[in-house]
Amino acid sequence: MKITFFYSSLLSLLCLLSFSCKGHRSGDASNDITFDTINVVKIYHLDNDSTNPSCSLKINYIYHSDYSDEAVLTKIQSELNLLLFEDETLDKATPKEAVDEYIKTYIENYKTETKTRFSDWQQSGLKDDYFSFYKKIDTEILFDKGDILSYQVSTIDDKGGTQSSSLFFNIVFDVNTGEALTEDDIFAISYQEKLNTILKAYIVKQKNAKSLEELADLGYIGIEDLSSNNNFSVNDKGISYIFNSGEYSAPSIGAIKVDLPYDEIKFLLKPNSPISHLYN
Repeated sequence: MKITFFYSSLLSLLCLLSFSCKGHRSGDASNDITFDTINVVKIYHLDNDSTNPSCSLKINYIYHSDYSDEAVLTKIQSELNLLLFEDETLDKATPKEAVDEYIKTYIENYKTETKTRFSDWQQSGLKDDYFSFYKKIDTEILFDKGDILSYQVSTIDDKGGTQSSSLFFNIVFDVNTGEALTEDDIFAISYQEKLNTILKAYIVKQKNAKSLEELADLGYIGIEDLSSNNNFSVNDKGISYIFNSGEYSAPSIGAIKVDLPYDEIKFLLKPNSPISHLYN
């Protein structure tokens, strides 16, 4: 009986040390995903005349070119196409197909918008820059270990005149399944109110303010009502949130970024989730 118990305990311990009994790699083990990159710069001038206003598109797309599980790779690729290009018709396309199709659509949309918004651009007397569009789509691998992949897309979108935006979008994958993780996958029930309180306290401290009211006076709009937004990334240290410009801050302030160490929020996390091996 004692021998049986000993071997059973030893097996359980080995399971925890190696794969946490769920098949996950340890938090510092590589995911063995092969990445490749598509870099494209495309400029189109109205009527193909280089003296006319133009639209410029710059794309840096890091994608997964090889992985042991083809089904997982396909699922992740579909999510990334949608995140980058916001077009459901491209979810099954290869990265190159998606990029090529997006370029065509971007140029056609520019032609259409200039006809409706800037139909008199030639007679306006304004500089060509006022009628030119510029968009940059950039990607970054934030974390790629322990069967967890944190991926970020950042965009700069200038649509002529005064219409401009800069945004960040995070997505976290369980590379065992290819599923994109949400807050509900990693946080315990009824986490929201406590998480929001922690996020606001971190922002107050980060900005060297004394209160939320002081932040509001500095241009942090509606900061007292801040709520987690699923725009997060994870690594082996903690969970990071981004609140884009315009959510709770004026454009002049930019995005709000908050890093929450696992030690500070562990009581809110599920003990057995796709990322639990990173903090247990």
